[in-house]
Amino acid sequence: MTESIVDAVAPSVAAPGAVSPRKVFWATWFGWMLDGFDSSMYAYILVGALSELLPASGIEPSKANIGIYGGLLFSIFMLGWACSMVWGWAADRYGRVKIMCWTVLVYSLFTALCGLATGIVMFALFRFVAGFGIGGEWAAGTPLLQESVPENTRVRLAGWLHTATPTGLFLAAAVTLAIGSTLGWRGMFLLGILPALLIAYLRSNIPEPERHASHEQPPVSALFAGDQAQTTWAAALMMACIIFGLWSSNFWAPTVISTKLVAAGATPAHAQEMGAVAGLITNVGTLIGCFLVPWITNWFGSRRRTAVLFFIGGLISVVVSYLVAIEWLDSLTLFMVLLPVLGFFTNGVFGLFTIWLPEMFPSALRGSGSGFAFSMGRVLGAAGPTLIGTLAARTGSFPLAISMLSLIYVIGLPLIALAPETAGKPLAR
Repeated sequence: MTESIVDAVAPSVAAPGAVSPRKVFWATWFGWMLDGFDSSMYAYILVGALSELLPASGIEPSKANIGIYGGLLFSIFMLGWACSMVWGWAADRYGRVKIMCWTVLVYSLFTALCGLATGIVMFALFRFVAGFGIGGEWAAGTPLLQESVPENTRVRLAGWLHTATPTGLFLAAAVTLAIGSTLGWRGMFLLGILPALLIAYLRSNIPEPERHASHEQPPVSALFAGDQAQTTWAAALMMACIIFGLWSSNFWAPTVISTKLVAAGATPAHAQEMGAVAGLITNVGTLIGCFLVPWITNWFGSRRRTAVLFFIGGLISVVVSYLVAIEWLDSLTLFMVLLPVLGFFTNGVFGLFTIWLPEMFPSALRGSGSGFAFSMGRVLGAAGPTLIGTLAARTGSFPLAISMLSLIYVIGLPLIALAPETAGKPLAR
């Protein structure tokens, strides 16, 4: 990141004490937790939803079709997420809190509408718009937190912010286990309207970060000027690798378990429950990883070295969990034991980028830069679920397809060296 860009366009962050750091943390944390709940429900009720929607659209609900359309709908959701980069620009221009409220409204409303879908096309449209809203919550909420808390607590709170995602996944899995069979897949999606209740609290309790207003908002093209261009593209491509890796690995664990149990003669209800259990177990590892990230980055003294640890760990955990435990040893028990390790590396890595990504951009471009990197990463990463579904249909094996695509972490390793090392430096102004 060049000093010229930082000095020219970046206003200062909020003065410590302008607003309670605890209040800002919990407001952004709950927003992210609820979007984790909304976005993860699909993984637990995929089989039930497609078993009804595919026949309603004239498509046979076979195992192959559920795999293909399930992956396609994952990708459509992620493409909606990818289109959300406009929210980051809006947060820089109109304010973090205001735009965060709009993103919460969009994703909660359209998640609920998924429960009213009558066919696969309508369902796909609602999933796309829900993804568009969910993607924007990160672009507005993360800069809001980083710019509103004192520097001596910023890294720790930013790292802990991502614990909201596995908590939301826990909640979705727990609700599926407790009342999923009673509500059905439609009722589960209708619960997605609940995050809208957060809007009133945000508007009345959280002020915008105090920044020295610049006379001109720098154009988005500043992200691609000079040395900043390398930072922007390195960030986007690293995000693509970890998003591709995540959505091509542990989000498929419930589906792998459900399809395997159904093939062995289990009832769909039991298979769905065990898929939810798998989600809970995976998220134990994710929660531990996110919680420990601030200490891991401090111990390594480097954002880059921490990223290398998670990329290599992601590759190994995916191969051992899916290829060895399921494909070669055919052991669901071993697979379940390995799921926390899988969650630690493939999802816990996002705790690092919650810290690192906003540090790569000056304040006036923080929402735009972070939003672009995350969203462009989703554009490229969106191919993962569709490739998994297609490869699984052709090979007859989800575990084999998932293991093949875990090589994305190897591709990502050289990109780490292109990103700036920000450890030990204050948030750019």
